[in-house]
Amino acid sequence: MKSRKLLPVAASAIMALGLFAGTGYAAPKETKVTLSENDRMVDANVQKMVEDGRRIFRYDTFGSEAFWGDALQLHKAIAGSKNGGVGGGVSPKTALAVGLKVDADALPDGLKKQIKAGKVNLDDPATTLALLKLNAVVGVTGIFDKKGNITSMGIQCSFCHSTVDDSFAPGIGRRLDGWPNRDLNVGVIVSLAPNLKPFTDLLGVDETTVKKVLNSWGPGRYDAELDKDGKAFRPDGGQAGTLT
Repeated sequence: MKSRKLLPVAASAIMALGLFAGTGYAAPKETKVTLSENDRMVDANVQKMVEDGRRIFRYDTFGSEAFWGDALQLHKAIAGSKNGGVGGGVSPKTALAVGLKVDADALPDGLKKQIKAGKVNLDDPATTLALLKLNAVVGVTGIFDKKGNITSMGIQCSFCHSTVDDSFAPGIGRRLDGWPNRDLNVGVIVSLAPNLKPFTDLLGVDETTVKKVLNSWGPGRYDAELDKDGKAFRPDGGQAGTLT
């Protein structure tokens, strides 16, 4: 019965289409609109806000160097003893292995050719420092003195919330802002810090226990509340890191 009731409606629609076809009816064409000065100002402001947002997302540390650099002294572990830091340092190969990404667009063409030719030592922490000076390590800002020595470091939103398309090499490519970096092992990176006292004092445990907590997160996870609530694990004993 339903189908019979629909027949008159369908017939009416077909007739209407036929009438329009018979009269040569055509949908109106889009006309080019000349924007007013006010509209042009609005558009320019929108574009500026997009550019400002991109810059902040990619490069603003929000003062995080006070924690990552000044407190944890993570920059010293990155530099290594040969470059004024401590330990063996973090080479580009190691950095890529723990999920850090490199922005290929920040690399000079000459450097790209050298990397392709195998003329750049990717096992040397000094190369990592050179990449930081180029602002090529996604989400990480190295702070250097006038002599070129790294004195601190901070991170950006893009540290966890950007990746690359691997167009140049695995871990090296064009930025993909807003894509979660599920390769990034923040816990392992933090565990390299020379000074874990901010965590040991907060949790009331030794450094070995702190490193156990940090290594429990795994790639793509970070417990942003660890230094706020002092809770290393969930009530059920599972890792407390949040998936990015």
